[in-house]
Amino acid sequence: MPLLVVALIGLAALPVGQWLVELIVRPVTVSELVDRRVGLSTRLVAVDGYALLVPFAADPGAGATTGAAAPHWYAVRDSLQERRLVLVRSTVLPDALRTRTVEARIVDDPLAVSGTVDGIVARGGSATGDTLAPWLLDEVERGSRVSATDIGSLAELDQRAVGDVVRLRLTVTEGIASCLPRGDCRARRLADGIGSWDYLAADSAGGRVVLRTGYPPSVAPFHGVGHHAQDRDAVAGLLATPFADGLLGWGRVLEAAYVEHDLRLPIDRLWLGPILFSAVAAVVLLGLWLGYPRFRSRGPGGLASERAERSQRVLRCRATGRLTPPGLSPFEVSDTAATLSAEPDGGSLLAFGAGATRREVAIPRGLGSLGAVEVGDWVRVRGGLPALQVGWFGSQVLLVFDDAPTRDRAAAVVLGG
Repeated sequence: MPLLVVALIGLAALPVGQWLVELIVRPVTVSELVDRRVGLSTRLVAVDGYALLVPFAADPGAGATTGAAAPHWYAVRDSLQERRLVLVRSTVLPDALRTRTVEARIVDDPLAVSGTVDGIVARGGSATGDTLAPWLLDEVERGSRVSATDIGSLAELDQRAVGDVVRLRLTVTEGIASCLPRGDCRARRLADGIGSWDYLAADSAGGRVVLRTGYPPSVAPFHGVGHHAQDRDAVAGLLATPFADGLLGWGRVLEAAYVEHDLRLPIDRLWLGPILFSAVAAVVLLGLWLGYPRFRSRGPGGLASERAERSQRVLRCRATGRLTPPGLSPFEVSDTAATLSAEPDGGSLLAFGAGATRREVAIPRGLGSLGAVEVGDWVRVRGGLPALQVGWFGSQVLLVFDDAPTRDRAAAVVLGG
């Protein structure tokens, strides 16, 4: 049992260690990084924002392995209206950012659905209505505290009501501005990222739906956890390229630092609670099954030499159990100091307390009167002590001793010569 407890503690230490590592992962905004409100002493950061889906090839680095995914630079900002950018070096591909878990409200708007399909087809898209869900999914704003129901596929929308918020994984493909079918688009507002956009999105089962979001097809939500690094040359080299200069020149790009996205960093601690709970439950259940603390019998073997000599010494012990003296009311003791001594007639005497409150109980001699005499150990989680279990005429008592020789002499006294 002690070894098992140590093993479980060691197992629980693994997620605890990871959790302690995650404690120093600081959530930051892009503006904090750009304005130098986060120093390089904050080594691990978590950045949430919108990544421009135009990745720039990055140097694989000295530690890159053959066959590993090539890293890219992503320009990430807090919101569509934010002009400040931070560069994230990541091996995540743009197509992977298009597949994500969304939380969206079910909206009954057939005109918006048909208008999106017609608008995409008119611009050379491949929209079809064969497997298209009749409802519109309107993605809830990021950070909104709404109760969402997890569903596995778009086919389960039939089981939900209009207005419900569902959570599912979708791959977002083609999209247009929501104002295009209505013909009331304002180019300046769209250029500033103000408005909504309707996409065609598909689930893993092949179902398709129109998904409305608050960001255009050129960006995607991005969550990156990694090292807050510093490499002026790498960032300056990227910004010096004509393509990056033309696309990002208008932004206040952070030139002193960037985020090195590390996919191996543990960012989900939800499994820590179940593991610790399982470990504690295992210890409790095993303890209940084994009955700790408990008496472990060693049997009467090995006491032949002790039975031949009945010690006259008073042997000290701790007694626990129920005793039924002849002609007296039964009583119980729990871990009570007691003494055991031999009687002249061959029996033994178990005494409790001292002075006027002293109580004595005679233990009959010989196995003919004794119900049971077992030699063993009183086992606890942290070790054990030598013990003797004695039963007679409705009495059952456990005697615990400081050492094995005293326990064996007590067995000789109880068993008689």
